[in-house]
Amino acid sequence: MVIRGGVAALPGEADLVRVDLRVIEGRIAGLGKGIAPAVDEPVVEAKGLAVFPGAIDPHVHFDTPGFEQREDFRHGSMAAARGGVTTVIDMPCTSLPPATTVENLKEKLRAIEGQSVVDFALFGGISGSLAEESLARHMAELAPFVVGFKCYFLSGMESFTRVDHRTFARAVAKAAELGRPLLLHAEDYDYVTAATRAIRGEAGVPGGSKPGAAGAASAGDAAGGESWADYVASRPEAAELTAAASALALARGCEASLHVVHVGTAAAAELLAAGGATCETCPHYLAFSSADFERLGSALKTAPPVKSPGEAERLWRLLQEGRIAFVASDHAPAPFEEKHTGSVWTDYGGIPGTGTLFPYLYSEGLRAGRLDLPRFLEVIASGAAARYGLAARKGSIEIGKDADLALVDPQASRIVRGEELLSKGRITPFEGMRLRGEVVKTFVRGALVWDAPAQPERRGGSSGIVAPPGHGRHLAWGYR
Repeated sequence: MVIRGGVAALPGEADLVRVDLRVIEGRIAGLGKGIAPAVDEPVVEAKGLAVFPGAIDPHVHFDTPGFEQREDFRHGSMAAARGGVTTVIDMPCTSLPPATTVENLKEKLRAIEGQSVVDFALFGGISGSLAEESLARHMAELAPFVVGFKCYFLSGMESFTRVDHRTFARAVAKAAELGRPLLLHAEDYDYVTAATRAIRGEAGVPGGSKPGAAGAASAGDAAGGESWADYVASRPEAAELTAAASALALARGCEASLHVVHVGTAAAAELLAAGGATCETCPHYLAFSSADFERLGSALKTAPPVKSPGEAERLWRLLQEGRIAFVASDHAPAPFEEKHTGSVWTDYGGIPGTGTLFPYLYSEGLRAGRLDLPRFLEVIASGAAARYGLAARKGSIEIGKDADLALVDPQASRIVRGEELLSKGRITPFEGMRLRGEVVKTFVRGALVWDAPAQPERRGGSSGIVAPPGHGRHLAWGYR
């Protein structure tokens, strides 16, 4: 296949470059001007389009198996492809059983088999309830199958409980020994527990992120504050900053193995970068503040919550400077009844994000001038590829790498509509936002997986997905 006539985002280039691409057996085999197609070689005309490396979304919850009423790998991967994402990395905690043992992970892989239209990798998990066994053998057994490990300082899931500080220190050392990063949900347990109980009149418990079937308080528990300001006050900037500081102290000597997920507090990101760890943020922390809860309500609820006005611009600056490594979606949707329980404390904390990750960053990062092109490419693809052992084949447009590509019409624009995301989750805080640019084609290993219908009104359902479920491959660390 030859993709000709477009401009491409190549590593090391300050601007888009007019170049043609040749793809052979799923890999980029040629880059140059005026590549002539061979007889019967398919041609993709890209005149007027910008060719980007397919985005990597390194933090999704596709809920397979166990919580498919919220999301599954088929719908989540279609949403990813529609948004120009060609590789996702799925979290270990929101599946039953959780991916805390190699047996559980293999069960998860069997459930995923035949579902994904994009490539995927997995994280292994360290649950506090199974920590000693994980440290003794499960982490080592999982390492060949995963690109990192995940744990929580604060969890609302009975099936995946938090780790204490001593366990975390041992786990990060073990991860370093195994050559994998340890990912941490960094909110301070003591702060959030005490704040939540005080705000709720001593009757509540902290509702952690993405609870399992019995992981959150019941709606009838509410005895105190019931405003969104109360929810934000229970999980403030100080809770993130305290957890980040604790993690750095506990990871001493292994700081490079520590990666903190979904950071919404700029001071925490600054601290982690200065201490030698890495972190990610999410589009919702870049786009919204706590003031937006007044109009968006539970559509904006995540854990950690978005923070005070002004934090977003500080996060953008740290992102451009490289002190925040990359951006992930933390895709974790839920149906209407779970997002609207009648209480701010029990409304599900998670949003559909994989389909808006690349479009938002392209529009409000690159096109808005907040990110230059080299940094944009790191933020959407090459940074995560390097962090998770996939850079040999993923993350950039280079000869020999997989032909994972997103073709964007820069003259078009898109209004985000939840019903068109292709995810099972349709409640998004980005509803109605106009974004510059439109992903018109997405390729995974040279195969077309998303081809935007000519008529926008036909972009609901699965229309536009042209690859079969199961096209996506499981990727392990060091994929070549």
